[in-house]
Order: sequence, then structure tokens, then C-alpha cells
Amino acid sequence: GEFLSLVLQHIQDYHDIMASSQSHSDDICFLRSLAQLSLQCLSRLVQLRNETFDKNPTKGIPGLAPIFGEEFVEEIAAPMKFFLQLEPNIVEADLMELSLGASELILNLMHPHRPRNEACVPSIRDDILIPLTSPESSHIRVVESRGRTVAMIAELASKSVVMAVEHTVPNYAGSAGGAVINTSAFAVEDEELAMKRETAALSRMQDVRDVFQNVGKVILVPFLKERGNFDALEEETTRRVLHAFLAIFDIAPFAMESQLETLLDDHAAPIIDYLKMNCRERRLEQEEKKQQNSNNRNHGETGHEIFETSYEGDEFGNSPDPLHQPPAPPVQLPPIYQTIPKPPAIITSIRQLESTLDSITANLENQDPELWDERLAALVDVECLLAGGVSSTLGVEARHLFIEKIRKMPMTDQFQDLRSQITNQACRVIVALSYEYREYVREDGSLGVAVQHFVDCCTPSILKLCCSGTRLMATQGMNCMLCLAAVGGSTGYPRTVSNFCDDI
Repeated sequence: GEFLSLVLQHIQDYHDIMASSQSHSDDICFLRSLAQLSLQCLSRLVQLRNETFDKNPTKGIPGLAPIFGEEFVEEIAAPMKFFLQLEPNIVEADLMELSLGASELILNLMHPHRPRNEACVPSIRDDILIPLTSPESSHIRVVESRGRTVAMIAELASKSVVMAVEHTVPNYAGSAGGAVINTSAFAVEDEELAMKRETAALSRMQDVRDVFQNVGKVILVPFLKERGNFDALEEETTRRVLHAFLAIFDIAPFAMESQLETLLDDHAAPIIDYLKMNCRERRLEQEEKKQQNSNNRNHGETGHEIFETSYEGDEFGNSPDPLHQPPAPPVQLPPIYQTIPKPPAIITSIRQLESTLDSITANLENQDPELWDERLAALVDVECLLAGGVSSTLGVEARHLFIEKIRKMPMTDQFQDLRSQITNQACRVIVALSYEYREYVREDGSLGVAVQHFVDCCTPSILKLCCSGTRLMATQGMNCMLCLAAVGGSTGYPRTVSNFCDDI
């Protein structure tokens, strides 16, 4: 206790001198070094405490007294807010070490597996992060530094979300790259890991949602300006914040998108479009690098020189031989369709859509136990229609027709089926529908009511699935409910809460 008090006193002494008119004191360099070492010491102590607790999180440490809890955060809040504003070009460059040290300490305090009696994320959010990002904050020492401070807080919050996902799904990096696993067993496992990533990210983002809202509002004005009409500081702040958002979007796109839509309403659209475009470009670059490395390895094995071939036609303007055309690039589907059993179905007319849905309904209404595979194929066809863009390509009439037809299908019976293949595909269908309709329910009130009614009708059956005695099917139900919360957009399904209460 005395050692900790001494360390905190070093930090407080330097903060008091820098915040006063005595910053020219001869002892300033010495006190600065002491403050830097104190921050490093505290970060390491918190890190060791986290590692000790993490080895046995269920029992914890017997007789563990809270040290780095809410009272500790309240004590360091003022110095941390001061240090997080020490950015280059505003003050001396060497003071950046204090800012980085403060960031590392806060990140360790926000570790997902802290001792239970030291959980202090709400205190960090309310006492440090929100005051530094709030538009009406009085904690910003220099107005010009606000953009850089907000960017640093965005990076800090983003790292805490990624850290929470890493801790929940340690091997998320292997799945986030978008690789498709063909083996069905691994495909199911990859899908469950993706759901766990989304849930972990959504949970941590909910903890600091006000911080993300403040950060999003800061970059809205320069982000919506025409390029060239904002200054260098606005450009740097926007770039850093978007890069922080992209780090989350890479591993949990639904969680990031739903939170932005909820916090920023219609203003979130250009930011989400930017994230989707950059995420798609990065994945394409990764695929190109993998293909290039594969070609280089093949070249090294055969010893033949690689020549580039042009496919723009010969000198007379003739079209190239179609047999020698390069293969068309694969269609980039959202991650939700990463393990879709069949290719997306493209519908070109309302009549074709109605005929297809009638056929699907007929197959689902067939209760013959021997024909369960036809019901499974019908559910797969529904997901393929959604993946093919039926809600976006044919307009309002197709959206209303689709939801009215699917509401008349015996979907609730599929969640109560005894075969896990049927229940799994039923969960995929309702999540895919919620994802595809998330934008349109805000613009079309009657469509929103229809989608809400469909989800309400299915919720009791999904909750029963969560209580199944078969572990695999119970996991399917839990993951389905979590995904509905993640992809429901800014409107969500408020009446679902009453269904929870009724079931309990």
C-alpha cells in the first residue's frame, strides 16, 4: 500500500506542476522521468494481476482485496486526462511517452478478465473517456488538441474491443480473413466462432457506447465535407478514427455496423460504406498476395519464367480467345453468408419470385418425416434468395411480397424439428432476413411492422430451442438470438423483451 501511494504521488506531483505555472521548474525533467516510470510500474502491476486472475477465473484469488478498482480510477482520473492530451506538435515530443504510458495503463484496466471486485470499465468510461470526447467538455486544455485526443481515445476504445474478442475467441485472426472452409464440420465451427466474435465485440462496445457516439459525432462534420475543404488536423483525426473503427469492423462487422446505426442514425451510412469498401479492398489485397505467393512458389518449383498476358485483344482489335480469359473474380458476399450451402439465387421478376416462394412453402408444409431433406432444401433456398439480393434488386414490391410469403410459411415448426440440420438452417434464415431488411424497416413503417411480427412469432420457438436437451441445438438457439441482436440495425426488436419475460 505504501509503495502504491508513493507511485501515485510521483504521478500527481508531475501533474500538479505541469498544470500550474511552475512548469519551468528545474525539477521538471526529473519529475517527468519519475512519472513515466510510475506509469510503467502501474501498468505492469495491473497486467500481472490480470494474468494471475486469468489462470483461474472461476475461483479467483482467495482473499484478494481490491487494489486497482473504482477508487483507484477516481484517484488517477485527473492525471490520465492530462497525459492523454500530450500529443506531438502541441507540446514537447518527448512527452508522448506519458501519453502512451497512460493509454497502456487504461487498456490493462479494461482487460476483459479483471478480478470481479476490481471491474472498473464504467468508472474509466465516465471519469476519463467521456469527458475527453464530449463536445461540451471543459477538460481539453488546448482546443487545437481536441481532434488528436479524440483520435487517441478512439484507438484506445478500439483496442479494448479487439482485446475482448481476442480473449473470447483466441483464434479469431484465422477466421477474420474471410477464408472459406469446405469441410462441413469446420464450417459449422467457423460460423460459431464468428458469432462469438460478434457477441464479444457487441458486449464491449455496449460498455463504452457513449464514447463511440462522441467519437462518431466528432468525425461526422469533416467526413461529410467535400475533400479539400477541411484542414490537416481534421483529416488526420478522421483518418485515425476510421482506422480504429476498421480494426473492429474487420473482426465483427455486424456489431460495428449495428452500433453505428444506433448511435448516429442516418448519418452512419457514409461511415459504414467507407468501412465496407476498405474492408473489401483489404481482403482482396490479401487474396491477391496469397495468389501471388502461390504462383511464385509454383514458378520456383518448375523453373519457368512467368510472363504477363494481355487480354485486351490483338493489334487488329479482335476479341481474345474466351478459352484463355482469366477467371472472373469471385462475388464478395457478406460474412453472414460465408458458409452458405449453395450459391446465391438471382431472381429477375416478381412473378418468378412469387412462383419460387410458393414452391418453397409447399415443401415446408410437407410433414412426411421421410421427406425432411426437402424441407431442408427449401430453407436453404430461402437463404439463397436473400443472399442473391432479393430485397434490394427488385424494389419495394418484392420486399413486401417476400415478407408476406415467409410469414405464411410454417417457420416456427422448423425451430422445433428434431433434426439439428433443420433447426440450424431455420436460424440462418431468420438471421439473414433480419440482416437484409435492417435498412428498409426504418424507411418503410408497414414493412417494419411485418418484420417485427415475423420475429415475434419465431422468438418463442427459438427460446425453446435454447432449452433443448441436445447441446448442439441449444447452442444454435443461443447463437441465433445473439445474432438477431447484432444485425437488427438501429430499430431492433423491442417487443422481443416481453417474449423473454413471458418465457421466464
